[in-house]
Order: sequence, then C-alpha cells, then structure tokens
Amino acid sequence: MRHLLRTLTIGILCLCASSASAHTFATIDAGRGEVKLMLPSGYDGSKALPLVVSLHGFKGTGQSYIDYWTHNRQVDQQQFIVAAPDGTQDSKGRAFWNAGEACCNKEARDVDDSAYLRHLIETIEAAYNIDAASIHVAGYSNGGFMAHTMACDHPDKIASISSFAGAARLDLGSCKTKGQTHVLQIHGTHDASIFYGGGFTMNDVNKQPSPYPSALHSTSMWVGQHGGSMVPQELDMLDLSERVAGIDTTVWRFATQGKRSIVSELWSIHGETHVPKMNQGSHVLSTQWLLAHRKDGIR
Repeated sequence: MRHLLRTLTIGILCLCASSASAHTFATIDAGRGEVKLMLPSGYDGSKALPLVVSLHGFKGTGQSYIDYWTHNRQVDQQQFIVAAPDGTQDSKGRAFWNAGEACCNKEARDVDDSAYLRHLIETIEAAYNIDAASIHVAGYSNGGFMAHTMACDHPDKIASISSFAGAARLDLGSCKTKGQTHVLQIHGTHDASIFYGGGFTMNDVNKQPSPYPSALHSTSMWVGQHGGSMVPQELDMLDLSERVAGIDTTVWRFATQGKRSIVSELWSIHGETHVPKMNQGSHVLSTQWLLAHRKDGIR
C-alpha cells in the first residue's frame, strides 16, 4: 500500500509541475562522432549533477532517447544530465551494442562498446561538473543488455543501472568485483522478443544459439555474486503500465547486508510486452530509483 500511495503522490506532483521545459542540448565527441547531451534547466556548472547514459535498443538511435527524456520531463524535474550515444551500424544499417554473445552483435564485428562507453563517461566528466557518485546507465532491450555489461565491466564507475527488457550474462564470474553497482531489471511477463523466463538469440554468422538468463536470475545473481541471499527480501506492488489496468507490477528486492550493501530489484510487469506502454509514474519511479542508488565511498 505504501508504494501505491507513493506512486499516486508522485503522479500528482508531476501534474502540478510546470510543463515548460528549459533544458538545453549540447554535443560531445568521444571518438565515434558527436553524442547528444541534454542539460537540465538552470544548468550553469556550479553544482555537480548526476549523469545518466541512455542506451537505445537494437536498430534504435540516440535521438529516440533524447525524445524520450524530453517527453517525460525528468531531466528538468530531477536535475541530471543525459547522454544518448548511438551504437555501431552493421552492414544492414542496424545500430547495435556489443553486449556479449546473446545481444546484439549479429555479424560478430570487432567492437568494444564497453570501453567506448567508459571513455564517453570520462570525456563528459572532463567537460562538465558530474557527481562521481551518481553515474548511471539506463538501457532498453539491446541497450539493457549493454547496461548489464557496464555493471559487469565497470563497477568502480557505475553507481546503478536500469535494464528494460534486457538480460545479464549467464555467468558473472568474469565480472570485476572492485566496487559495486546497483541493478534494476524491468521486464514485461509477456515479452515475446526477450523472454521473461530466459531464452536464446541467434546471430548471422555461426547460426548457433546464444542463451540469456531469465529476468529473475538476471536480477538475483548480482547480489549472489557478492555473497548476498538470492531469495527476495521484500514483495511490493506498483502501477507502471497504461496497457494493463490497475496494479500490474510485482517488485522483487534482493540485497546484501553490511556497511556497503548492494541492491538489485526486479519489476515484473504482468501482461506487458517487449514494446511497453508505460505511464508517467513509471518514468518518475525508475528515474528516482537510479538516482537514489549512489556509489558508496565517493564524495
């Protein structure tokens, strides 16, 4: 009930907020062409702000996510900077992120997106006043897979990620463990592209299946990697989808115990598909979740 009330309260606050957007745009080049940035209203560089790197899905564009953040108004309301890069285009003109075997480098190209995105973050840090404890990656589908890859490769840099309809690697044994990254997995139970219960993809080269884990396993194993319980500690309900009537989302929370806890949550949207129809409250809650889960030990 407290989460339902929180959702309703946030929705009311959004309706009362000014509809005028005062954000501005800029570009930055980290070696692969210009990347569009969205700066919040009143930004003058005097205050360190969070950074959210927003990653499109397979065949998508960075501009589509600039449009997304413009539409939901969270950059201005919650005061952070967004970077929306483009993936590499393959021979068919499909933009992709190389997020491991399962998704979505279908032509097995030699592309190191993990290193590129780290360099992009550091380039932005050199040009803007970024809060080093509040650097986040949000991705959809292929971008969600890539967000998990960033959490695996750069836990010293990334405070938290959100992955909508993506998945983690099957085995996190190769992930770096210095530092910690909080993980939010959001997944529709009726997703027919990246299955909620796990599945596999096929690439265009070897025609061999590449498996990916379920949404639940993609969430719980991040905490298990750090010695935490893979049994959910709390069960909540939210209303996130416009497609599904009423309370539609179950929240499973996992966390380690101790001075530096790691939190991993799964928001299971019952009846939602791979292409979601989310309400305004969902944009607010998922953004607040990212920004609330900061990097410990950094001032």
